[in-house]
Amino acid sequence: TAPRRPAARQAPAYPDRLQIRPFVSAGTTWFTASSTFKAVLGSGQGQDFGGGINLTQGPAWIEVGARRFSKSGERVFVTSGGQVFPLGIDTDVTMTPLEVAAGWRFRPLFGARVRPQLGVGYTRLRYEESAAFAQDGDDVDESFNGFHVVGGAEVRLHRWVGVAGEVVWTSVA
Repeated sequence: TAPRRPAARQAPAYPDRLQIRPFVSAGTTWFTASSTFKAVLGSGQGQDFGGGINLTQGPAWIEVGARRFSKSGERVFVTSGGQVFPLGIDTDVTMTPLEVAAGWRFRPLFGARVRPQLGVGYTRLRYEESAAFAQDGDDVDESFNGFHVVGGAEVRLHRWVGVAGEVVWTSVA
């Protein structure tokens, strides 16, 4: 009998060297307290923009990033029956989540161009609300802790450029 050839070893899906990957992000946030945000800002969702840095080695990754949501609206009074009365006082709402996450990239699909991933992380959310004619104690500037879960995929367009689509679910007390 002829000697058996050893099975061909599959090349690793991701380089084993440390990669430093800066990123920018743009997305839409849907608020759980959508009726509150809709009453004050006119919508229960809004756009956010941000960026950060992602460190990968093999299939594992960690990243630090921040986003910012900012929108102007109007202070309101809500009755116990849920009726909303605008007060004519302009207000600005800004939310800045700082996120630290770790995750795993799975074996690439479709000829190594699509790279699915999952991760979990810590969120520190700064919430600011201010109005032009606010009395002492009316404005809000507080920070809250939470966590998030992320899933998505990256599509490599070039050796140095990729585009990712992700869904992030965040819980902040």
